[in-house]
Amino acid sequence: MAAPTFFRRMRQARIVSAGAAVSEAPALTKRVMRGAAWIIGGRFVVRTLGLVNTLILARLLLPEDFGLVAIGVTVMQLLQNITDIGVSRTVVKFRDAGRKQYDTLFTISLIRGLAVTAVMLLAATLAGGFYNDPRATVVFFGISIVPLLHAIINPRFFEFERELDFSKQFGLEAADKLIGVAVSITIAVVFQSYWAIILGLVSGAFAQTIMSWLLRPYRPRLSFAAIGEIGGFAGWLAGLSFVAALNNKLDVLFLGKFVSPADVGAFFVGGSIASLPSGEVAIPMARAIYPGFSELQGDSAAMRRAYLRGAEALAFIAMPASFGVAFVAQDLVALLLGAGWERAVLMLQYFSPAAGLAVIFYATNAYALALGRARLIFLREVLVFFIRMPIFIIAAYFYGLLGAAIACAVGLLVIALLNAGLYARLSGGAPFEPLWRARRSLAGVAAMAAYFVFLRGHLGAIDDWPLAARLTADAAIGATLYFMTVLTLWRAEGAPDSVERLAVNQLSAASIRFRRVLGGVS
Repeated sequence: MAAPTFFRRMRQARIVSAGAAVSEAPALTKRVMRGAAWIIGGRFVVRTLGLVNTLILARLLLPEDFGLVAIGVTVMQLLQNITDIGVSRTVVKFRDAGRKQYDTLFTISLIRGLAVTAVMLLAATLAGGFYNDPRATVVFFGISIVPLLHAIINPRFFEFERELDFSKQFGLEAADKLIGVAVSITIAVVFQSYWAIILGLVSGAFAQTIMSWLLRPYRPRLSFAAIGEIGGFAGWLAGLSFVAALNNKLDVLFLGKFVSPADVGAFFVGGSIASLPSGEVAIPMARAIYPGFSELQGDSAAMRRAYLRGAEALAFIAMPASFGVAFVAQDLVALLLGAGWERAVLMLQYFSPAAGLAVIFYATNAYALALGRARLIFLREVLVFFIRMPIFIIAAYFYGLLGAAIACAVGLLVIALLNAGLYARLSGGAPFEPLWRARRSLAGVAAMAAYFVFLRGHLGAIDDWPLAARLTADAAIGATLYFMTVLTLWRAEGAPDSVERLAVNQLSAASIRFRRVLGGVS
């Protein structure tokens, strides 16, 4: 009797455990989606404030003021990127981190900040002569304090990110931008000097650092006590940041040797527009997914399910936007940039669809980091560099901007293929399993493509509409075809528990709230 009773209890325990896992998954998904919403909202606010600041300063300062500061800021950002040790990602990874780990992270970050500041000060002594403008020296001296301020941000602050509470990060970035904009505009109005931009950067960084300590009090000590525990992970992240910075910065420098400045501008600006769907939607979602993975450490099956669900969500939201940008590239460039920017269309037509496919695997970095496999990401980035950069140089040399655009698209597809292999190694699943999970989104994009390739040319009446109206109509038709296709296939598959169900539930809840508001008004 004892044995059957024991096995029955074990079976009941497994059932209860499975039920708890099922109930926990939607809760974690909601927290991740809420975190992604905070990140996307924060990026929107910060970019809007930055645009307002730029437009106002452009009317108060001279173009050479912007160019002068841009040189110093570019050097500073490059130095920061290649020395980034990933403090936030390390805090998220080590969920049981305490004073020993935080003190070590603070000490390493402080040394890094002092080193970058020292290099900026050294560069300042050379900048005036190199650029034939003594003001360049002043600019480099002025912004040299910014890396140090960023380096002493409270490492404990990133516990909020680990807990999937991105509202604090929203507040931090908003305070940085608000105070920076206020200081910049005030100084520009009073003095009309490039110091407005420099002091705006410094004041914003100072505000961000102070808030990080106020929101999560902690007294740091200089220590290397946990260097053996976290040094390997942080070291691979530093190497990854270095190679990623080369991947992201060198292409413009090489392209400038082969094409005209106008084509370099078209490459840079067109690439910025083409990457908007992935940069403003997919990357924030992947960042929110990382703490979710970290929370599931030790449960490989749950992490694999979370990754596939994330791939499904990334494809559902970002893929149609990326392909849509390519389909309406000419009208979009004409509306946003105006005449003279027609060459930028190439970047949208080639880069954007490749980015749309690559977003399916965007959570691979987060997956590997949560498992402590930063080394694999570093090796992938090195491999991407040695594959992508020769292709880019050769293509740009022989085919100019067109070659550069195609090479960038090929580079993204190479990254997607490597990420597919990396996913298989991390999870034990099939490399293209995430593509299968995104099958309905891929079918929806195919429906959009069918409209723009085969039907759009026969709707000549739309071509006579004003530019904004034509673009709006094409976007609305494409979006309608996409969502109709996806939802039809979802229902044909029995309406499984997927991102479509989450979207339908959210729309239903919003519809109910809207009707209640209308009822209250009437």
